[in-house]
Amino acid sequence: MGLDELGLIGAAIAVGLGAAVLPVFVNAEVYVVAIGATVNSRPFLALLILIHVIATTIGKAFVFQLARKGTNKIRMVEPRPPRSAFTAFMRRVGRRLARTRFFRWVKRVNDWLLTLLDRPYSGGLTAFMSSLTGIPPLALVTILAGASKQPQWLFLTMVFTGRLIQFLTIAFLLHQVSWF
Repeated sequence: MGLDELGLIGAAIAVGLGAAVLPVFVNAEVYVVAIGATVNSRPFLALLILIHVIATTIGKAFVFQLARKGTNKIRMVEPRPPRSAFTAFMRRVGRRLARTRFFRWVKRVNDWLLTLLDRPYSGGLTAFMSSLTGIPPLALVTILAGASKQPQWLFLTMVFTGRLIQFLTIAFLLHQVSWF
């Protein structure tokens, strides 16, 4: 294994941990698209995805534990008024989109999945769907699952499984591999 491969493995770990802890700044899906489009070896691509998913799951375990330990310190914050015309415009666009039939359906599914987090084992469905599709956002689900009665082993298993399916699908679709 050469330096190039070791560098890609290190990047897979770093991006996985970064995307789990700081999802606003590091995007795991963009990384998967990039390596799916650039790595030529299919077995090495699958290995990179597996390493990336393991790193992401470890990072989510860290965030889960932070939420579990810090639930008594959570407080609600009121949104501030927009500082710029662009922010005000984006909020208006968001409110208009929220009134469409599709977004109302997505909100209903999102709300239903979030209510499942209160149940210890049904909440695994929420973690799986969130890690597979991004609805509801996995960053939010991780914090809420940590603050709920969700068993950590179930949460991490569902996150690992959902992310592995999602990332392998993205990478191999870019690689144009028909494995279905």
